[in-house]
Amino acid sequence: MSMSDTSFGRQIDFVTDWSDTSVFSDLRSVAKVDSPERMLEQWREPPAAPAEGGAEATVGRFETVDASLLAILARHSRAVCRIVVPPGNYTDYRDRGANSTWFGTGFLVSPNILLTNHHVLNSTAVAEAATAEFEYQITQAELQDGPPDTIPSATRFRLNPARLFITSSMKDFDYTFVWIDPGAATQFGHVTMTRGSFTVRKTEPTYIIHHPGGDPKQVSLDDTEVLSINSSAVLYAADTAGGSSGAPVFCRRGRLVALHHAWWSISSAKARYATLDGRLNDGGSTNVVNEGIKLSAIAIDLERRVAGGGSEGSAAATVLQAFTGSDTMTGLFGSLGRHRATATPKPVHESTAGASAYEHVVQVYQGNEMDIDIGSWNIEWLNRDYRKPGRLDRVATVITDLNLDIWALVEVSPDAVAALLDVLATKFKQTYHVAYSEPDASSGKQTTAVIWRPTIVEGERADWPDRIDELFGLDSRDDLPFEAVHGKIFNRYPGLFRFKIKSETKAFDFYLVPLHLKARGEGSLRRQLASKALSYAVDQMIENHGADKDWVLLGDVNATLASEDFDPLTAKGFTPLSASDEASGAFTYLKAPYKSLIDTIFVSQNLRRLVDEDDFYIVETDKSVSRFIDETSDHRPIAMRLSLADLPDIETAQETATPNSRSADAIFRQKLVDLGLAVAAGPSTPPVAADAPAAMAGWLTDGRTKPEFFRDNRASLERVTATVNADLQSRYGPGAMPLSLQDVAVIVMAEAGITPSGQVDPGFVHSNGEFGLLPLPRNIDFWLVHDAPAFDDRIGLDENIRLYLAYLGALKNKLARNVDGLGLYPDLFTAAGIDGNIPRQARLLAGVVHGYFWSGNYSDRQVPIQALLGGFASDLPVADMLRHTTYVHAGKPFLDGRQRNIDLGLALV
Repeated sequence: MSMSDTSFGRQIDFVTDWSDTSVFSDLRSVAKVDSPERMLEQWREPPAAPAEGGAEATVGRFETVDASLLAILARHSRAVCRIVVPPGNYTDYRDRGANSTWFGTGFLVSPNILLTNHHVLNSTAVAEAATAEFEYQITQAELQDGPPDTIPSATRFRLNPARLFITSSMKDFDYTFVWIDPGAATQFGHVTMTRGSFTVRKTEPTYIIHHPGGDPKQVSLDDTEVLSINSSAVLYAADTAGGSSGAPVFCRRGRLVALHHAWWSISSAKARYATLDGRLNDGGSTNVVNEGIKLSAIAIDLERRVAGGGSEGSAAATVLQAFTGSDTMTGLFGSLGRHRATATPKPVHESTAGASAYEHVVQVYQGNEMDIDIGSWNIEWLNRDYRKPGRLDRVATVITDLNLDIWALVEVSPDAVAALLDVLATKFKQTYHVAYSEPDASSGKQTTAVIWRPTIVEGERADWPDRIDELFGLDSRDDLPFEAVHGKIFNRYPGLFRFKIKSETKAFDFYLVPLHLKARGEGSLRRQLASKALSYAVDQMIENHGADKDWVLLGDVNATLASEDFDPLTAKGFTPLSASDEASGAFTYLKAPYKSLIDTIFVSQNLRRLVDEDDFYIVETDKSVSRFIDETSDHRPIAMRLSLADLPDIETAQETATPNSRSADAIFRQKLVDLGLAVAAGPSTPPVAADAPAAMAGWLTDGRTKPEFFRDNRASLERVTATVNADLQSRYGPGAMPLSLQDVAVIVMAEAGITPSGQVDPGFVHSNGEFGLLPLPRNIDFWLVHDAPAFDDRIGLDENIRLYLAYLGALKNKLARNVDGLGLYPDLFTAAGIDGNIPRQARLLAGVVHGYFWSGNYSDRQVPIQALLGGFASDLPVADMLRHTTYVHAGKPFLDGRQRNIDLGLALV
């Protein structure tokens, strides 16, 4: 940055403490990496020095670069621009009036997004006034022929912060992302952002493309080596000046590693950090030291903002889509789903005390016991060709980069896996434990194995009971005369493994079965038999062997396991997940009802949900692992993160594991109902909360259908609705959107639980474990905050109705996030043709409750918001409204049933 105040740049403080310049000095431990320092050596090996002798000589460490770097930097240079902020009626980052022009550097990181520093573009007002000037540089002819005698021309673009603007303050990571006309990237390209932690090593040269002092574009090439690296920043020598702020910092391979944001003179730095002496590897010294913010740290900070929701979370999610790769120190899913860190970071320097973004990055890297990453990979023919040059190195690199806690490996052998673990240990210093489905298998036999990180989980091979084990030996030649290719239905034995989280005080365990079944064309009947056998085996383990836990069945199965063969388990409340295509194999996750501690599952984009449950499975569209396919295997790795809810203490977990932890009679009755062996009946007198007002007690339920329940309790429902509306006024102000009786009628018809014979059931257990006549969502605490029980608490009918109507009112008034310029969900109810029309608002509210505006219910994650609003505004039936969208249940008959319930509800009022 450059201003008339020449001391301006020196006021930019460093983000982290450089008192200790050893690599990753701010990390006492890293959960997913045994030794970050040793792993950095493997990812960033220095170039080999030539043989000694001859006229050439090496000064210090050998540090030449490949000639291709020149072309790469030339391409990146086109995406770098000068940012010009003219004087105006706004303030700079110091809250001082903008009385003179200032300059900075920025660069394109996607077709629509520009990145620079917060102290360059500190507000939307500043960004609106700024101009991005590309190709502000002298020409090649002028460079060769002599000093230029004209001012360089430039191509100028305006920024659009109204479309996207997200910034990090000076005490955090000093970045700003802002929307820019896509024509800029069309003409000048963009620089790819990657998440890697090990992109540059100490003493390696860096290259900065910038506009020092606002001058024509320059490149710092000499004396630019890295002086230190920690979790969030890179310290390097380079010639920079005011105006360089916001420049990209590249490594010797031409990869973007950091965002330049501050420089100090070495004398100023040494006064605070005594170890910074400015000495370089070649024996020289620097009088300037610079700090750049690592892209991996910025990605973690953006994920933190996504978790916070709102418009900022939406903007952060958009920016994250521009990132590629994975961060080895966090695993494929970064900080997603990490609720609570178990380690406290080292104290930071007084100048950065309270720097929550930095502390958060340290906590994320140091790990916690709140998530488990699981993956599956068919490493084609590794059982027999693992001795081929480079084969194990490539496989080990993939496993290390994705850095999952547990891998199910398919088409391997014990010998091949043992050799793989040796490479992981010797090259990357990563320790894995292993167990084999068939420990005695030869290298000539394809089989399966499981490897895991012992610092995260404890694992062991378990034995199937004898009677179940007999199923796995079935052969199609016995009973399937028309099978195309005969043989055992399990040509690779399905081993059983049990895992538990590594913790002295917390408890969570689950079963895992790695699989390899015959391809669809080779043995469809064999595969179907195998699926039925697995379903039966898991069912028997749950019912008769105390294994009523979460189950993961994964591997190369070339078909969805969560099919009708698993209906007996889904009927009991288990929740399935699967892969979306055959090339990925299948990954079936069975979430145990009641006892599961899984809060959310994050999955890579080649996995999909099979259940209609909001906010449980979250598909991360930028978490693709297909880029590893070509050079290593024809099969895609697939991955998911189990994000655990708050774990109970071990003593508590042991108590809740008993049959009495929930009403055993109620659970057993519900299972009988699900299997068609009994008819559910609600209690003759529904329970009422002890502190409920007398006027709201005494709901009439016995033997009543949903329409009868509404008509006979209309006065009570009106009283509850009035109470909810009064509370909405106090929470959201006099302009709060009220809940109408039409809203209530429609939702009761659409959502109330009923017995098989059609009567309302106040004790109903819904498909995902929600208890009560009306199903409180899992995230009820977000909508009601202080007034929210757990979604499956056994609460009385009076409390259930009051809380559910309060939830409906919050849906109409509380902002969850912004999408396409609309606030979800309040702005939907004020759309053209819907605002003021009470029946249409009631239909729309049902659509919100049913998840029509949640991206997870669309295969391409794109909600057609305007098309849906147009459909509600024209009273289009739900089935017709969704017919030509990517809604996962489009065309299914139950949508017609939903429409009938909505129409019935409106007819009641």
